[in-house]
Amino acid sequence: MKRILVPVDFSDTSKNALRYAISLFDNDQLEITVLHIYGTQSTALMMKSIDRILISDAEDHMNTLIKEMEAEAPLVVFKTKLSKNYPVSTISEMASRGNFDFIVMGTKGVSGLKEVFMGSVAGGVVSKSIVPVIVVPLDYELKAIKNVVFAIGDDSIDDIAVLKSLRDIVELHNSHLEILHISENGLPDFKDTISSLEDLNPTFTNKKAKGEDLNKQLNVHINNNDVDLLCLVNTKKDFFDRLLSGSVTLKQTFNSPVPILVLHK
Repeated sequence: MKRILVPVDFSDTSKNALRYAISLFDNDQLEITVLHIYGTQSTALMMKSIDRILISDAEDHMNTLIKEMEAEAPLVVFKTKLSKNYPVSTISEMASRGNFDFIVMGTKGVSGLKEVFMGSVAGGVVSKSIVPVIVVPLDYELKAIKNVVFAIGDDSIDDIAVLKSLRDIVELHNSHLEILHISENGLPDFKDTISSLEDLNPTFTNKKAKGEDLNKQLNVHINNNDVDLLCLVNTKKDFFDRLLSGSVTLKQTFNSPVPILVLHK
């Protein structure tokens, strides 16, 4: 059974991310924990009675949401969690403690907790979490995962366990996998770094880019091709680090028209 953690603020954006999580795997083999973080802006002056109102309101919204999702996906096991804390630390720590396979979250919300779904917080979760993170863009329209792009640099990926989440999605959805190699040096030979994926019969594309051109090349490729999911590996260096260097911020990185799966080396 796959276990997914989905932070929500009850906006349409977070509901969309929740529906995306439901669509990832067979419903009868899926457990989703829906997490709502409330009152992160409260101060020492906030009275306990206000806190109780926040909790009651959150519980009402959560119950309504879960009933709606259970009607749409009756085979999925839904669990819920309310927390009063900071979003990045709460999401990351809960995911690492809870033996989750994925975190799925939206990029922007419309409530007072919209910070949970801003690129900066999504970026914080990506940086701190050891669990694969899927970030679903604002207003992304759900569709089949037919084409997956796995973007890599020149850094070797030796631990095949890192790629298990990518493999699971590609195999289940029978997706076409394209391995996109964007190199500063334009090196054409990069197949050895992803030999563990060769049985999936991927296609290979090689491009050359430096600095901010890296981000531009990636976005151009996604927009010019029928891509349904972009996968990146956070290696703490090389490709992922180059994406975030200079004026290319993590928030800009998440300005993608398709969901992004971030794996952790």
